[in-house]
Amino acid sequence: MHAVGDMHVRGQVVTPAAKGALLDNALQLIGNWILTTQATRTVALPVRLGKVSFYGPHPAAGTVVECVCRISTVDHEQIVGNCQLVVDGRLWAQIDGVVDRRFDSHPTARPAERFPSRYHMSEPQPEGWTLAYDYWTDLVTRGMAARGILGAAGALEYERKPPAGRKSWLLGRIAVKDAVRFRQWAAGHRDVFPIELTVTNEPNGRPRVAVRPGKGLVECDVSLAHSADIGVAIARPYTEKAQEGGVGIDVAEVKPVEESTVRFALTPGEQDLLAELGDRDRWFTRFWAAKEAVAKAEGTGFGGRPRDFVITAHGPHGLTVAANGRTYQVAHREVGNPPDLPSRRYVVAWTWGPETGPVT
Repeated sequence: MHAVGDMHVRGQVVTPAAKGALLDNALQLIGNWILTTQATRTVALPVRLGKVSFYGPHPAAGTVVECVCRISTVDHEQIVGNCQLVVDGRLWAQIDGVVDRRFDSHPTARPAERFPSRYHMSEPQPEGWTLAYDYWTDLVTRGMAARGILGAAGALEYERKPPAGRKSWLLGRIAVKDAVRFRQWAAGHRDVFPIELTVTNEPNGRPRVAVRPGKGLVECDVSLAHSADIGVAIARPYTEKAQEGGVGIDVAEVKPVEESTVRFALTPGEQDLLAELGDRDRWFTRFWAAKEAVAKAEGTGFGGRPRDFVITAHGPHGLTVAANGRTYQVAHREVGNPPDLPSRRYVVAWTWGPETGPVT
């Protein structure tokens, strides 16, 4: 890009080998103009071309093409402009009536959309885990984010999910990729793209994040969770001890709880403790999230038996949970949606592993 003005942009495009790619790449200059000059609704997709005129043979692959794009009109819904493509000082093609439809975009997500290798979609938390909020108000921008963050194979997996569950599933993937990327950046690695990390699940359901080979990236033990409008994740450098109990995290929305759910999830002793603590719905959510975090750390999940994971103590910093002969310290914190999302409160509970896991 040579210059960006109030209503124009100039730059160069190197002719690709694929048919049609040169015109498409030239129109990307308008997309860059939108990102650079507009404060809101910076996601735009071309929906119509009025007329394309050619004045010579198609440039060979590798040819440098000078491009000038002028913006005619800008409003809330669309941007209209035209582009001239010049080869060796002569006009090769002109595109008139380029119409880009605009979509909502969240200012928090803009840096990661423009420079995904250097910026994150999730927010690192003081205790070491990550939190991702839903930044997308329509299916178009969410789908674009899914492709950019997940890569081709991950985007197909996203599309196969039931529509109602796609958002939460994506938020969990965003959070866990960023949790691992924070570990890479802390280790001195730079320019780590989200698509260089592949999220899979082991047969027992435990998530794994495979890093791109050949770059010396840090392998991590991970856990993720999602609820409503948020996704959370935790990551630590992988050790063999993770086989005996790894990290675990869960998030649960604070809601009124039925008595039948309490009896199903809690042992008689836990039910007595819940009754003593007061604020029944909030404390039950803490108990449930802590149990779930430990079940994930164990690599088993609940398996329909939440009472196998027993709250044995509580304190100002968290809960103690016993499972399979091991003891976990589980911290918890309450978080809420930002003002631009529905009003909801959640409990996030996490553990760094059995016995030696710090509670902060």
